[in-house]
Amino acid sequence: MQLLTFVTQETEVSKLRLLVLAAISGIANSLLLVILNEAAAELENGEVEIQLLLQYLLTFILFIFTQRTAQREAVIAVEQAMQKVRIRLADKVRQSELRTIEQLGNISHYTPLTQSANTISQAAMYLLTGFESLLVLLFSSLYLLWLSPSSFAVAMVLITLTILLLVRHYRISFRELSEASRKEGQFFERFSTMLKGFKQIKASRRESDEIFRELTQLANETSELKSRSNARLLEDILLSNMAFYLLLLIVVFLLPNLIPVHEENLFQVIATILFMMEPVYTVSSAIPNISKTNVSISSLYKLEATLDKAHNDPATDTTISPKLENFHTLGLQSASFTYTNTDGQPLFQAGPFQMQCQRGEMLFITGRNGSGKSTFLKLLTGLYHTDNADCVQVDGENLQAADYPAYRELFSIVFSDFHLFDRLYGLVDVSDDEINGWLSKLDLAHKTRFENGTFTQTDLSTGQRKRLAFIAAVVQHRPLLVLDEFAADQDPAFRQRFYEEILPELRAQGQTIIAVSHDDRYFHLADRVLHMETGQLQGYTP
Repeated sequence: MQLLTFVTQETEVSKLRLLVLAAISGIANSLLLVILNEAAAELENGEVEIQLLLQYLLTFILFIFTQRTAQREAVIAVEQAMQKVRIRLADKVRQSELRTIEQLGNISHYTPLTQSANTISQAAMYLLTGFESLLVLLFSSLYLLWLSPSSFAVAMVLITLTILLLVRHYRISFRELSEASRKEGQFFERFSTMLKGFKQIKASRRESDEIFRELTQLANETSELKSRSNARLLEDILLSNMAFYLLLLIVVFLLPNLIPVHEENLFQVIATILFMMEPVYTVSSAIPNISKTNVSISSLYKLEATLDKAHNDPATDTTISPKLENFHTLGLQSASFTYTNTDGQPLFQAGPFQMQCQRGEMLFITGRNGSGKSTFLKLLTGLYHTDNADCVQVDGENLQAADYPAYRELFSIVFSDFHLFDRLYGLVDVSDDEINGWLSKLDLAHKTRFENGTFTQTDLSTGQRKRLAFIAAVVQHRPLLVLDEFAADQDPAFRQRFYEEILPELRAQGQTIIAVSHDDRYFHLADRVLHMETGQLQGYTP
């Protein structure tokens, strides 16, 4: 049972303790039936012993106590397990390589962190009540065997057939719900795509209609799969009721004509069968919900397995050594990167790149879209690992795999597809005054202020938001600043001031600047200009 394994593996809760509590609860529940039957038999004789009343009360208290304790511990254990898994997966995501996250891509791969969590959180009750009901059914069956072996034989045949059918339905439901979960992820992926590309589809009715048809198809397919599964749940409940009503028919109307049965035993047999209906109903209701939970757990572990298979950082130490911090040159030596599909088959290769950068240098890189500039920057900054080792060099020495986390700490980066977080994380010894000073320098002081770790206003134009990202990069005070087409969204006046005043000021402060730029009118301000063409650096212009 994946749910029970999930709870016990991810928390300190004892699987044996939960099972023992549920077992005691189930046994106590069954004993209530025996005591009631004994009391009913004595009532026919005119009186009921006080001893039976005390036994009933004590058994009832034991039943309530163990059931409440087991359910409470199970609910807490499930929530603790989900908390642990969420934190673990978040940690593995942040330690994954950039290419791994790029290949996972859309948000649908991460829906198990939300959808699965909700399903699993609600599953503890189904697990315990299902297990407890099975025990009640077992002990009630043994009690029925003692009362009437023939009724027990008939009951076992019907119950066995019912359970076999329920198990078969469980397997079908598991497959259908897994497929429904996959299609649901695709739906959210397409929906997210629609929101990101809203401007385009708003201007094109055909494109809008095509995306909507795809969303509709995915929603319909998901609905059909879930509807079949839920309809099967109702059928299972109906099947359980049919089995017991058929059992009552046989015991009351047929068996007495075939096998002599004492009248008092017949009433006790009927009471026992009626008592057994509830646990079978509970089990038949729990199976589909446990099936959904198993699908959710499988999705969580599948996501984790995907992250584990990827090459993650071999070291978590990001302390910059004096050797790295005081570098004189760094660059790439015959570095290349091969893009692969999900099966690991190569698609195309960028590079090999040959480049050395001097400390304090201002270097511009130009080239057409798709020429390999972004791949080059990701290799240079250590966000991509090169195909072969010993291709990233610092002061002529090869960078080792374990050095990558610390090496990346040398760079502040503003990519063309930058993301502006809702607050500035990880800043050390940076005052609000310094950031607000940069806001004034970048003509943003009238738009926003920096207070309590965040900008007061970020609903700005793309160019203005990119300036905020630039500030977030600059105030990290790292030795290298990498800018990927930063000036592309800026107005001409600011663009001129950016190239002629801001970048030279940063270089004068000792910052090494590597900028992708197409503004050839400012190329003379750079120490070197490199040109990228079809994944190759073609040389430089002084």
